[in-house]
Amino acid sequence: MKRLNSTTSWLIVVTFSIGFLYQTAGTANAQMPQPTEHHKLLLKDVGTWNASVKSWVGDDGTMLDEPTMTTGTEKNYMVGGFWMVGEYEGKFYGQPFTGRSTMGYDMEKKQFVGSWIDSFSPSAMTMTGKWNKEKNTMTWETLGMGMDGKPTKGKSVQEYKEDGTRVFSMYSAMPGHDKLQKVMEMTYTKVKSTKGEK
Repeated sequence: MKRLNSTTSWLIVVTFSIGFLYQTAGTANAQMPQPTEHHKLLLKDVGTWNASVKSWVGDDGTMLDEPTMTTGTEKNYMVGGFWMVGEYEGKFYGQPFTGRSTMGYDMEKKQFVGSWIDSFSPSAMTMTGKWNKEKNTMTWETLGMGMDGKPTKGKSVQEYKEDGTRVFSMYSAMPGHDKLQKVMEMTYTKVKSTKGEK
């Protein structure tokens, strides 16, 4: 039997290794989870949006009879097919305001999940959401730190309008009120991308 030289042996090892890597990658890719129809709902928010904001909470934490008005900009983008990251920039109470959100869908718990942090609060807010196909709304139950320093439950409802806008309404437990109060309403209008942009 003819003995293989070192060059031939090396080529066989490399060829076998490359084949093994391709096979392993193919198997791993086949086992990777794929985005569901729930994840694809997050695409509704992707893009750059101008926000018109009404707030019924004063800078002292009390409810106002008439809302204050401000504006902002929100940019949302997907990280893979499972998570959406949001970046909000605007002003509240005359001060610059920055917020960041993450949203996804927990396939084990069968509910939407999310988080929110901003430049006004040292605590993060967590969210769990449900989609209502008939009403075209996403309702989030929230848990964050209230202005009194105690954990506070709240609710947010986002409605998708036929004209392409979306209206985000936030409800929170306020001092002196037994029921959740509407504290904010944000109307988002999508910014049309310029030629050449994706």
